[in-house]
Amino acid sequence: MYYYIVNPAAGGGKVNKIQERLTERLKRLGVFGEFVKSTGPDDVAKLARLGISKGYKTIVAVGGDGTINEVMNTLMDNEKVALGIIPTGTTNDLADNLGIKDWYSATGILAARKIEEINLGKVGDRYFVTSVAIGFEPRIAHLRRLSKGNLPEKIKFSLSMLKHASAYKPIKAYLRFDNSYEAEAECFNIFIAGESFSPIKKKQKGASSKQLLDTVVITKVPGSKALKYGYLPKITSVEWPKISVFHSKRIDIETRKPTDVTADGQLIGQTPIGITTSEKTIRVIVSKKRKI
Repeated sequence: MYYYIVNPAAGGGKVNKIQERLTERLKRLGVFGEFVKSTGPDDVAKLARLGISKGYKTIVAVGGDGTINEVMNTLMDNEKVALGIIPTGTTNDLADNLGIKDWYSATGILAARKIEEINLGKVGDRYFVTSVAIGFEPRIAHLRRLSKGNLPEKIKFSLSMLKHASAYKPIKAYLRFDNSYEAEAECFNIFIAGESFSPIKKKQKGASSKQLLDTVVITKVPGSKALKYGYLPKITSVEWPKISVFHSKRIDIETRKPTDVTADGQLIGQTPIGITTSEKTIRVIVSKKRKI
């Protein structure tokens, strides 16, 4: 039996529109179980702990990146429990990177039950799976839901992206890597991820250690590139000439004024902040066709 934690507010209430079809398919695949719904921002972690106490070995987050992050931070110390994902959120970057494209394919992936251990990073006192962002990315995170809608919504998103990019003023950031070397820059965006989820296209396999963080500092984005950035493309030095890339086990970031920080697409605090690699892992049910 699986234990499903549903965030009914994720993706503008998307799960409410598919719930009947979802439950029917889960029953057909033999992975139906107990469904519980969160009612507030602190509910997800409480429900995850409840599922563990009931003895469930698979806890499924039904929601977006924020919901998954909450469940993950509860399960990471439990080696006997696996995390499953059904993406229904505003942003589903983690699910996408794990090869889980939509709720329908997610049900088949749950049934196939291919489990991998994913390394976690740490930001402040929280853990993250995919990435941490500071700057423009947190500013426009709420707009990204429009990129997955119909054509009018995509057009509206594109126009909003260009407007926000042209009006956005880069932040003054001070970066310290492994307590040994420092950098200072006017930044459009700072993106930190482990190798598995790094936006940098590696020219050679094994180009950097999986034990290091990739820190991508984008100092300037021309208007022609801003639209691309809104869809989070892979970043290369050719496509993005105004970037710097650093590799370290730890990065500490300060800004002239407190600036929002997101982890796994979820607002988790403001600068100053420290991000590190960690020894923590979590068991996740992934697609056999995952990107990474």
